[in-house]
Amino acid sequence: MSTYDIVVMGGGHNQLGAAAYLAKAGKKVLVCEMKEFIGGGAVTLERTAPGFFHNKHSAMHGMIQANPLLVRDELGLKSKYGLKYFYPEAPMGLLLKDFSHFVTFVDLDKTCQYIARYSEKDADTYREFVEWGERIMPMLLQGMFNVPIPMGPFIAMLESNEDGRRLLDLMLRSPLQIVDEMFETDILKIHLLKWVSEGILQFPDDMGTGFGMIIMILLVHFHPVGFPTEGSGALSKALAACITDNGGEIRLNTKIDSVIVESGRAVGLRSTDGEEFRAKDAVVAGIHPAKLDDFVSGLDESMLRRAKRTKNAPYTLFKIDAALDRSVEELSSRIPEELAHSAANCITATTLQGFLDSFEPLRRGQPGLENPLHGGGIVGFPGLQPEGKSQLYLTSYQPYSLDRQGPARWDDIKEDVADRLIESLSHFFPGLATSVIAREVDSPLDMERWSPNSFVNGEVHGLGLQFFQTSGFRPTPELAQYAVPGVEALYLCGPFMHPGGAIFGVGRPTAIKIMDDLGIDFDKVMKQ
Repeated sequence: MSTYDIVVMGGGHNQLGAAAYLAKAGKKVLVCEMKEFIGGGAVTLERTAPGFFHNKHSAMHGMIQANPLLVRDELGLKSKYGLKYFYPEAPMGLLLKDFSHFVTFVDLDKTCQYIARYSEKDADTYREFVEWGERIMPMLLQGMFNVPIPMGPFIAMLESNEDGRRLLDLMLRSPLQIVDEMFETDILKIHLLKWVSEGILQFPDDMGTGFGMIIMILLVHFHPVGFPTEGSGALSKALAACITDNGGEIRLNTKIDSVIVESGRAVGLRSTDGEEFRAKDAVVAGIHPAKLDDFVSGLDESMLRRAKRTKNAPYTLFKIDAALDRSVEELSSRIPEELAHSAANCITATTLQGFLDSFEPLRRGQPGLENPLHGGGIVGFPGLQPEGKSQLYLTSYQPYSLDRQGPARWDDIKEDVADRLIESLSHFFPGLATSVIAREVDSPLDMERWSPNSFVNGEVHGLGLQFFQTSGFRPTPELAQYAVPGVEALYLCGPFMHPGGAIFGVGRPTAIKIMDDLGIDFDKVMKQ
C-alpha cells in the first residue's frame, strides 16, 4: 500500500491537467492510467505503418487556446516543457462538392471583406456580432475555466443587462435559428453550421445549443485554433513532464477497480490487482456520471438516477487514420489555394438544404453515407510521417446505436463504411483511395472501447452540450461543483464535467475546486 496526498484515476489530458496543477501546489500526486501510455484522446501514435504518427482523436486544439493554462502559460507547458502550436491565418475552411468554398480568417477585417463578396449586409452583421462578443468575452472566459456558479444565479446575472440578455437568448436557441436570423448568404450559413455541428456534435436545429455558435465565431478571432506541431500527444507529454518535475508519479498499466471509501470519505483507489493507493487529501476520478456506482458504493439513489439520465449528443464520430504514399501537394491539386492552410471541411452538399438533409439518416440511427459529412482531410505535419508522404485524418458524423438496436453491428460494417467515406472524399482528393498504404478504422463503438469511463456510448465530448447540461447543470446540478455529494474528498474530472468538449478545460476547474477546499490560494500558486 502506497500513500500520497492526492491520487488520480485516469491519465487522460483532463486528469493530467488537474494533477499537474495540484503537483505545482506542492501536493504529492499519483496518476493511475490503465493503458501503457498516457493521454486518453490526446495521443499521437504510430498506428498504421512505420514512421506514420497519427492523432488518435483531436488533431487541432481550439477551445484550450482561451484557457489560462495556455494564455498565461500557468504550468510552463510552452516555456518550460516544449509545447508548441502552429496557428494558421485562415483556420476555418469549407469546400462544397462543386468546389465552392468559404474561409474565416483570424483577422476580423479580412473575414468581413471576404463575407462582403457575397453580402455587405452579412459582413456588417458579422462585424457587429464579433464586436458584441468582444465585450462579453471576459465574462465568458472567466466562467469557462473555473468552477461554475449555480444555474439560477448565472441566469439572474445574465438578465441584469442587455448584453447578458442577448447571450441568454442565443444560448436557448439553435445554431440554425441563429444563422437564419442573422445572415442571408447560404454558403456562410453552411460554413458556420458545419463548424458548430462538428465542434459540439449537435444537430443544427437542436434548441438550447446556441452557445456553440457563439463561441465558435468568437474564439477564431480572439483565441484562434492551434495545431500542436508534434501532434496532439505533445499536450499530454508536457502535462506529464510538469507532474513528474513537481514530484508527482504516473503509473501505467494500472486499472482501477474501485474508489476506497471509509466513514464517508474517499481515501484512495484500489486496482483490479488488489493494490491500494491511499490519499490523505483527495481522490480525483475520471468516472462518467452514469458509471459512478460501478466504482463508488453508498451514493444517494436520487443523485445516481439523475446522473444516469444524462444525455449524449445525438451522433458521434467515426474516424479513419491512413498512411498515404503521396505528399499533401500531390493529393491536393483540386483544393483552392485559400484553403491550403485551413482545417477545411469537405462536404458533398452544394446547398443549405442539401447540407441539412445530410443529417437525416443520423436521426434514424443509420450511417450517413449518401451525402456524408466529412471532417479533416489530407495532412502532413513535419516529422509525423516520412518525407514525401502524407496521412489521412478523416472524421465522419455517425450514430452510436444503429437502427436503435445498439452498436454491435459496427464491427461488421465499419470497414465497408470506411471504403464509402474514402471514395466520397476522393472527389476532392483524386488518387486518395489508391494512395493508402495502411489504415485503422475507429467506429463509435471503438471510441467507447478506447475510453470506457469517459466516452460512454461513443460520446467523445463526455456528454451532449445541450443547455440543460452546461455550466452549473453539467453533468447534473448535484455534480456540477466537481465534488461528489455524500463522499467527502472525492472529485470528478473529465470531458463530462464543465466546460465539456474535447480539448478545453484540461482539469483546471477541478484543481481550483480542490485547492479551494484545501485552503490553498490558487492565484498565489500560479505566481510561484
